Amino acid sequence: MSVYKPCDIRGDAATQLSPALYEAWGRALGRQLSPGAKFVVGGDCRGSTPAFLAALIDGLCGEGLDVVDLGQLPTPLVYYAKRRLDAGGCAIVTASHNPPTMNGLKWMIGDLSPTPEDVATLEQTVQETPAQEPDRRRTAPRTLDVSFDYVAQLQETFADCLAVQKHIVLDPMHGCWANRARRYLHAIFPQCLFSTIHDTPDDQFGGQSPDCSQHDRLGDLCEAVYRERAHLGLAFDGDGDRLAVVDDEGVVLSPEETVFILLDCMGKELVGNRFVHDLKFSDQIAEMARRLGAEPLAERSGHGFIRRRMVNSGACFGAEASGHYFHRALGGGDDALYTACRLIAYLAGDRRQLSELRRACPPVYMTPDLRVPVTADGHASLIERVRTNWNGFQKPSVDGVRIDTPGGWALMRSSVTEPALTFRFEGLDWNALDDLVKRFCDALPDDLSDDLWGRYRAAMGAG
Repeated sequence: MSVYKPCDIRGDAATQLSPALYEAWGRALGRQLSPGAKFVVGGDCRGSTPAFLAALIDGLCGEGLDVVDLGQLPTPLVYYAKRRLDAGGCAIVTASHNPPTMNGLKWMIGDLSPTPEDVATLEQTVQETPAQEPDRRRTAPRTLDVSFDYVAQLQETFADCLAVQKHIVLDPMHGCWANRARRYLHAIFPQCLFSTIHDTPDDQFGGQSPDCSQHDRLGDLCEAVYRERAHLGLAFDGDGDRLAVVDDEGVVLSPEETVFILLDCMGKELVGNRFVHDLKFSDQIAEMARRLGAEPLAERSGHGFIRRRMVNSGACFGAEASGHYFHRALGGGDDALYTACRLIAYLAGDRRQLSELRRACPPVYMTPDLRVPVTADGHASLIERVRTNWNGFQKPSVDGVRIDTPGGWALMRSSVTEPALTFRFEGLDWNALDDLVKRFCDALPDDLSDDLWGRYRAAMGAG
């Protein structure tokens, strides 16, 4: 697959990426700003990142930008530095939650993440390799440590919570928050006890993908929370912008449960404001937001799409199913550590344990994403076939096709990361869910139907 994705760049570091490409991307991004414009860069802790980051900086400096090199650090600190310095743009060398053999590039020009059209324009610009413009004099980068300022701002934000006393286990997954999250959080909540696992930066992430959205990667954290009788467990992904939550009983909260609790955590801030949510969430998420006085806005799944909708709509809060949480207080951006602080402060003011809050969440009967490999050139015809077969049950969707029935809904869309179709279903109860998936599969070609049904059965624990 191409390294150019809808909202960023991602590929195999050894076979698809090179310092020359990063230098070209730096030049292409630099040409979108005026000479002398401030531009912030950083990268994650992958083995390939230092060379790629250096090449990116070289390209940006070649276009005459005032480049601020933050080094290797969590993605949220790059976004923070961009806001703090009022920079014209930023870029992060990272492959986020992907395996250590991968790398990529995230960026922003102005306050908005790139659209698919922006990514296509970058690709085209690199292929054209324009000549150096005469008014673009090469600059030299400068370095900056924003960590003290970042922590100081969080200390000020949560100054009323200094007396919080909780035991919290942290799992940075050997990623960018390793050897940082514990120190930062202890400075913000000095009376809390923070213990850690997987807390050393490792360019191989301990031999596994640093993806906290996958429940099977959280077994060690669940065990540590239960063994240490902690109040809470928090996991971060490789570049530190995703968050996963484990309760005091060692149970991983589902994406819906986490958002239910975070919505309650927002409280009166939601009244009269907008809430942007991943279209893959349960319908009950939007219903709860309405009950709390917010206007829910469904958006296409993907960090860049939701962030852009946050900025353009002025929404108060936003959530993506993979664990990105967005806040107007952050300029519409996301920060896993900030969200963790919001959750810790909320739990301090509620006498109930997190497990009690989890059990109080409305029951949800739905599948995770079910990915079925299908060549990209076959996606459009299959989606159109579903539209035809379910004529009269369609509901407008910003991505793919959504089918609403009396017993639940089905979503079918193209994956943005691999040649596959992604399916998700929600039913009124488990029987309705099972019936919906069966009827949906019956309307698909036999090979796709069998594959989807098998993945559904496996995902729901039916073998």
